[in-house]
Amino acid sequence: MDYIIFFSIVNLILISRLRLTMRDDGISGRKDLFWLTIIPLLILPFLSVNLSWFLLALYLLIRPLVLTFLERSNNRLNRNRIFTLSANILVIGLLASPLFEMRFAYWSETASEWLIDIFLMEESFVDWLYFNAVLFGLLMVLNESNIAIRFTLEKLNLAPLSNDHHKIDDEQFQTGRVIGFLERIFVFLFILLNQYTAIGFIIAAKGIVRYPDFGKKSFNEYILIGTLISVLFAMFSAYATKIFL
Repeated sequence: MDYIIFFSIVNLILISRLRLTMRDDGISGRKDLFWLTIIPLLILPFLSVNLSWFLLALYLLIRPLVLTFLERSNNRLNRNRIFTLSANILVIGLLASPLFEMRFAYWSETASEWLIDIFLMEESFVDWLYFNAVLFGLLMVLNESNIAIRFTLEKLNLAPLSNDHHKIDDEQFQTGRVIGFLERIFVFLFILLNQYTAIGFIIAAKGIVRYPDFGKKSFNEYILIGTLISVLFAMFSAYATKIFL
């Protein structure tokens, strides 16, 4: 498999999905459909035109329409997003496999060298596999892990409750979501850097921030389970990324 092509395409798909990161509803409006379609298509000019190129173009055009259909119902939103992510990885993996002759266009290497000469020193070398693998891991912990965590908590019938038995408000929920993003990013980076001790400081810092909210068993369990699942996904993404480093 050409992993550089695989990661390049999947990363563009994941970047297009970042638009939905802070939202709990499905795709709505032409803007969502436009960005979900146009960003992954940016890879096409850099690939050689052959059968795999046309199959990829067809898939990238159909994908947003299927996603829009699957997101009509918010009841199964996270499950459907996990399903579409899995489909993206499988399909792109198949197209980037030796079964198809997908490869970069001849001028892509020239363009790469030109960009390096502009932004870096002339003798610099960019390991594009390293770059794309790390970017893939970061995108996974940013948005895709968040979807998987929410889906897991839904299946466990765990709702975000505060100490007064009421659901937390939108501001608290969004703040907690941002904290989760930062937590997973730091865990991911610390594992890549082999700084495992620092992970404990991240979890401790989150506990200090959340300390005023502690006091009710159900809320404590929700925070603990959410944190452990979040760290688990970040660790999985980091170790999967290290395979390619």
